[in-house]
Amino acid sequence: MVHQIVCEDAGMDCSFVVKSESDDELVEMAKRHGERRHGVEMDENDVRDLIKPA
Repeated sequence: MVHQIVCEDAGMDCSFVVKSESDDELVEMAKRHGERRHGVEMDENDVRDLIKPA
């Protein structure tokens, strides 16, 4: 099943959305985006809480 993380769900004014069948891949991509685009390091568990069905 495909899941997604939407950056706006983390409180950012950003249209970034990542989709994948792998939750681990979603977490890594979202953490990388947060660090590079927003200068924010997020806890893995906090990122996992943002995962929703696509």
